[in-house]
Amino acid sequence: SGQNESGKSSIGEAVCFALFGRTFSIEPGDLQKVVRWGENHCAVTLEFKVGDEAYVLSRFLDRDGNHSAKLSRPGSEEEPIARGIHPVEEALVDLLGFEYEQFVESFYLAQREITTPHPHSQAVKIMAGIAPLERVAEEMEHEIAERRELLEEVKAECDALREELDELDFHEGHLERLREERHETRDQADQVRGLVEEIGHRLETYEENVRAAYRVQSARGRARFLRFVFLLLALLSGAGWWLSGQGDGQPLADQLRSLLDRYLPQWQQLPQEGLLWAAAGFGVLFLLTWIRVATRSARIRRLRAEAGELAGTLQRARELDVEIQQEVPEAHELHQEADGHEGPDEAGSMEPVSGAHPVRPDAVELEGLAGRIAAGEAPARQGREYVEAELAWLTDVQELLGEQLEELDAVIASEEERAREYRNLLDVQAGIRGKREEVEARIDLRRKALELLHGAIAHLSNNFNRDIKNLVARILPRFTDGRYEHLQIDQDLKVRIFSSEKRDFMDLEEVSSGTQRQVMLALRLALSQKLLSRKIRGRQFAFLDEPFAFFDEERTRNALAALADLGDDISQVWIVAQTFPEDSAIGFDARIECRRGVDELSLP
Repeated sequence: SGQNESGKSSIGEAVCFALFGRTFSIEPGDLQKVVRWGENHCAVTLEFKVGDEAYVLSRFLDRDGNHSAKLSRPGSEEEPIARGIHPVEEALVDLLGFEYEQFVESFYLAQREITTPHPHSQAVKIMAGIAPLERVAEEMEHEIAERRELLEEVKAECDALREELDELDFHEGHLERLREERHETRDQADQVRGLVEEIGHRLETYEENVRAAYRVQSARGRARFLRFVFLLLALLSGAGWWLSGQGDGQPLADQLRSLLDRYLPQWQQLPQEGLLWAAAGFGVLFLLTWIRVATRSARIRRLRAEAGELAGTLQRARELDVEIQQEVPEAHELHQEADGHEGPDEAGSMEPVSGAHPVRPDAVELEGLAGRIAAGEAPARQGREYVEAELAWLTDVQELLGEQLEELDAVIASEEERAREYRNLLDVQAGIRGKREEVEARIDLRRKALELLHGAIAHLSNNFNRDIKNLVARILPRFTDGRYEHLQIDQDLKVRIFSSEKRDFMDLEEVSSGTQRQVMLALRLALSQKLLSRKIRGRQFAFLDEPFAFFDEERTRNALAALADLGDDISQVWIVAQTFPEDSAIGFDARIECRRGVDELSLP
């Protein structure tokens, strides 16, 4: 106790500064104001116990802002537990179980108007047990915001990739169609090349066989003539032999002998046996020449048959179905054709495109020539003229097909590259889609977690308000001598008090300032006990600076009686007041009287 400006509050501020390096009345940025006027530095040493363990806490501050702290055991100051502002702060939190914010909202009532603690202050959140949940919820909100930004980036990547795919304009099946067209064109080119080679070979065979047939025909003519001569000589020799001895007595033989005697009298000088051998010899020669003629005829037929194969090959060439395109379409042209647009002109089996290309012989010409070629009767020169014209046309078709194949190969290579790019883009799109789904799933998961956290926070808040109301309901009747007991406390810690006279709950503004302070003091002590049950294990002290302002003596006596019976958890209460009632039934363990001009305080 003591007069105004006697330094009562400085004791509480010294304790607060020793513990936390700051005071309630001075902002952290103006901490040098803690130093007394006219001094360059200040120092404070606080001895306290946590359970049965004693500790010594010392703190130093000068006007230049140099600030130091040290926590040690009594007698072991040279080997401190922690040294420095932050290490000491962390060690004290582990020892005490609370920080500055919880301290000034519960155990330490600085000299000020007693008001309702802010429901959303960190101290109240810690008392309610929702601070860790809210910290996790804030982290969740932060992660959701980060993932939303990431989701926007992923969506932008998806849109850019979709534009690339649209710009690429790749269609499934076009590459396979090009490959099929190349396969068909290659088959046609191979077929034309085979026909060109076959026609050239057949033409050579035709010309050789026609010339050979002419030679064999000449040989066969000579053989036919010799055959006739040998037949005639065989007949004459046989007739002479017959007339010389075998035809005696026959009228025809007599007539023939008389004719021979008249025109060829020497015939009788021929030996009869020689005529017989001559007839036999000439007969044999006749048979040999007959065989030779037959052999030559068979060879002529064979040569003409082989030569006639040219006609079949030419007919197959005429029936050839060849498709020649003026220009191989690009991939996008094929896409248009696939969508229903007309593709490039195709020649089918028609003539090649006009220009410096050879003209194919007319089909009527082949019809008139094919029969003679098939019979091997067409002159070689006439056959060569037609065949050379047909070969020129086929060779030109072969070259066109070769060019078409080269263009198709180039287009296919380009389309294959586009297909690889398309597949790569699809793979990237699938990866981005999976990433997007993953991000969305993580966002949904965190939203659900937030819902659960908010539900848990609401549940803990409701329980906290209920517990505070119950604690206040036990303390308040002792402060108010039983006049007020029932309270209503909402989510914002707004208090309403039940009036038995009014038979209804009233706002605090409807009661006297003394009653208001009694209610607020009861609420603060309830918060202190809640903090004890939540964070602290062991006994604790409370420092109340001017808690009985606006209290009359009766209210003060009731409040002192209530404070003396808070229980074992708050086992030490410091009370600051200008005076205390003389007839109070409560005895103080220690009483310090402060006076102006006295720098040292001591227990009486």
